Amino acid sequence: MTVVRSVVILILMFYFITFLFELILLFFLSRKLINSLVKLIYKLTRSHRVVVHILALIFLPGTIIHELAHLLFAGVVLVPVGEMNVLPEIEEKGVKLGSVQIGYTDPLRRMIVGVAPVLLGMILIFSIFLLVKIGTSPWWQVILAIYLLFEIGNTMFSSRKDIEGSILFVILILAVAAAILVVLYFLNPALIQKIWLWSNGLNLEGASNFFETASIYLIVPVVLDFSAIFLTKPFAGRS
Repeated sequence: MTVVRSVVILILMFYFITFLFELILLFFLSRKLINSLVKLIYKLTRSHRVVVHILALIFLPGTIIHELAHLLFAGVVLVPVGEMNVLPEIEEKGVKLGSVQIGYTDPLRRMIVGVAPVLLGMILIFSIFLLVKIGTSPWWQVILAIYLLFEIGNTMFSSRKDIEGSILFVILILAVAAAILVVLYFLNPALIQKIWLWSNGLNLEGASNFFETASIYLIVPVVLDFSAIFLTKPFAGRS
């Protein structure tokens, strides 16, 4: 492995880890932001109904994408579904932006349906990164991209079941990958070496540039969430 390729791999790992860190941070910030908005709006209006309607207006596009992802993946894996609700519900443990009724099914298909908003959200985020470029795309496209990133980022992980499904999905993928490597090793150890040599021939500069752009874009919703939480916290904390 050449020095240049080693540097490219290190840069790729740095931007990939940065991207994952921003996603995790965005998950916690989104929950904090929604709770802060609920407290602020309720203190100003003293009406749970007004809180629900304002939250619905703010997060409606992201909520629709979230619930449609459940419906779409449920249809693919043949899981029956019921009514879809895109209006927020205030609960004791937080706020549920929307919901869709999922029929009883096996754990694997339930996990797939549960992780659907995360997978679709990531696909949409990656698409935005590829289609819109800061500095070259028209200003209105950049603003639209930032708005969509804010919406998707703050609704992608909106339920505890979705988070549990995402974790189980990642564990399952890693387990399957490890099992495949073990099987290949016992069948023919040379296959592992061939896979390694093939991976060394991949062009990693494109991936590095992609995750660099992705990490830069994700700074926007993270900063927006931080700013909104900072501005609303003093008012939301007052009695």
